Amino acid sequence: MEKKSKIRKFLCLSLLVSPLLFAVKGCVVPAPSEPAGIAALAPNRSIIRVNVTRQGYSFRRPWQQKSPSTSSAIGVIIKGCRVLVTSQLVANHRYIELEKADTREKSTARVVAVDYEANLALLQPADQHFLGDMHPLELDTGAVLGDDLSVWQVQRNGNVAASKGPITSIELAQYPYGNAFLAYRLNSSLQYRFNNLTLPVVKDGKLTGLLMRYNSKEQTVDVIAAPVIEHFIKDASNGEYRSFPLAGFSIVPAEDPQLRRYIGITTSTGGVYVQGVTRGSAAERGGLHEGDIIMEIAGFPIDSRGNYEHPRYGKISIAHLTRCKFHVGDTVPFKIFRAGKMLTLDIVPDHRPSESYLVPPYLIDTAPRYYILGGLILQELSLPYLREFGSSWSVRAPASLVYYAKNQDFIDVEDREKIVILSRVMPTSYTVGYEMLSNLVVTRINHKTIRRLEDAVSALETPVNGFHKIEFESAPKVIYLDPLEIPKIESQIQKRYNLPALKNLN
Repeated sequence: MEKKSKIRKFLCLSLLVSPLLFAVKGCVVPAPSEPAGIAALAPNRSIIRVNVTRQGYSFRRPWQQKSPSTSSAIGVIIKGCRVLVTSQLVANHRYIELEKADTREKSTARVVAVDYEANLALLQPADQHFLGDMHPLELDTGAVLGDDLSVWQVQRNGNVAASKGPITSIELAQYPYGNAFLAYRLNSSLQYRFNNLTLPVVKDGKLTGLLMRYNSKEQTVDVIAAPVIEHFIKDASNGEYRSFPLAGFSIVPAEDPQLRRYIGITTSTGGVYVQGVTRGSAAERGGLHEGDIIMEIAGFPIDSRGNYEHPRYGKISIAHLTRCKFHVGDTVPFKIFRAGKMLTLDIVPDHRPSESYLVPPYLIDTAPRYYILGGLILQELSLPYLREFGSSWSVRAPASLVYYAKNQDFIDVEDREKIVILSRVMPTSYTVGYEMLSNLVVTRINHKTIRRLEDAVSALETPVNGFHKIEFESAPKVIYLDPLEIPKIESQIQKRYNLPALKNLN
């Protein structure tokens, strides 16, 4: 009896102590024997409400900020006491607050990693102990076609409401700013109750993705896929986020038998045609040429449509292979067919930041650059500027500007780093006759080629025959300004329009 009593005491003590064995500083990690149990029984201990105040900039009035707005999301707690959300939530943020769904406790937070192209961000609370009683969700990258996934929403009382739906397709989908990454598509009549920008998508208590968009008419849910999230978290783990790699080439199918005969490859082989190689890209540095046929990437055979056989998803675009299987700085072997010979190229993909583009795809968390010259507003062309023409900007914006945005990687731009435009003219006595000018590409000022906004500023230091001569790509081709009148007019402009500054070159 005494021996049995000692055994019972030992077991009781073990039950009291064992939860502490799986605790780490700041966050609680579920015991290995129940990896999904805690999330399944108490999901509100693995997610958290995120409230964000945001304020972006106007690109048509670059000195002016837009009205502030607030957004909410349901973030997912992951290892390391961090919260996973979409980048759309934190873009141009001014304040971030975390709020526990059940207790309503709050803490401020900061962004520790963000990728606007993959639509992902990691947050960390200011109070390192704030998430100490929460349970991180494990990531499950094993979802396949037909799996039932649940979209979690949080009701106002803190309870979690789940909407289920099967995966109907796994393929590359459109992410923000023209990027394509892997996505799951669910067929679900999601009751989108609280308009949250981020909602977790789970399977058996494990995270499989984040909601990206919901189409109520077609009842489809597009989900940021777990392999994309895995790549993002892994890259952010060392505190120096480098983003997703980009090789820098475009392809078209090589299915036309005449094209294949012309190139010299048989109809029985695969391979996809390289339509173009971006200047200065990893592909160019690695020796890839326009007209090459890509036969294999990292040992995976490529078919004539530009797909490879993924072990879990079947046929899928090589964009997933080059962007998600590898990281920036990895060496990726390409087997290509060129001029009757098979060659092997080693390409080291890097990431191309938005600011390095001729026409930047996004400008977030930073004010637009501009220079006001006597009422003429000079800016650098960007996609955010074009998007202010509305959702149909590619049709409504000036065709000459859209052309640069759509073809920037493959057109001859005379080594220009950016496209400087006269966006519009502010009405003043000095600009009489020029009021209707807008959206003109500036080519030269005072006979100096304009490659970026700073060139315009330096060119204005040397007038031509006592006047500033400004040349454009299209009519009116050239205008003249008297530099002696500009200081007086600019003083009037700043007072009349209450401008904080006449330029921003940062």
